[in-house]
Amino acid sequence: MNVFDSGTTLKSMGYVETPELCYREILQKRPSMQGTCWFIVFTKVLGYFLIGSATISQIPQIFKILRRRNASGVSFLSMLLMLESSSSSVAYSLSKEYPINSWGENLVFMLQNVILVCLLLRYNQRPLASLSFMIFYIVVMIVLILPVIPSDILFFINIVGLPAIGASRVIQIYTNHKNKSSGQLSAASTFLCIVHSCGRLTTSIVITKDWMMILTFLQVIVLNTILTCQVLYYRRNARPKTQNKVATS
Repeated sequence: MNVFDSGTTLKSMGYVETPELCYREILQKRPSMQGTCWFIVFTKVLGYFLIGSATISQIPQIFKILRRRNASGVSFLSMLLMLESSSSSVAYSLSKEYPINSWGENLVFMLQNVILVCLLLRYNQRPLASLSFMIFYIVVMIVLILPVIPSDILFFINIVGLPAIGASRVIQIYTNHKNKSSGQLSAASTFLCIVHSCGRLTTSIVITKDWMMILTFLQVIVLNTILTCQVLYYRRNARPKTQNKVATS
């Protein structure tokens, strides 16, 4: 049996939505590949790249909090809004049975944000609240994922999640400005968030052409850039003070 004639084999390779004719064009006649097929390849590769970038985006932040055993300066409300945004996107995408390369990074963000919220509660001397939140969150996600909530409500929750991303960044920026410090915020994580937002802006322009999505990700890129600059600025200003204390002692 020819591998290119097997729909099951093609699907297992990750080519799910593409027409059979395009499979042949890509896999057998690369020199004559048509524009549509190039477009499909681009969107799929970019989708999986975004999932990969999301996989490591919050890892530096998680390890920094665990290493320091301190979550000072990281806004709980900001993380909660980010969790709402990623969770609503996962629930809505599952209900619509969208291909994972179009939303998979939100699943990764969701898991990382849950860990961060629990760490914030834990290191703010609320261990019981951390456990209670985890149980509550699991119950809520089960309800959202099971086919018991109308799709219109899931769509509304997902739409609310878009401005929640920007709001979470504004809250964290304000918290940094108010404290005159970025606390335990990770510059690596905020920078990786810029990379991810740039990728999603590209998919919004090229694929969906949805102006609401485009403006949302433009806003997120600007806010994440401000946040990264804040982290670097306050970290640089903190170094001379630390050195002076060491010299005095």
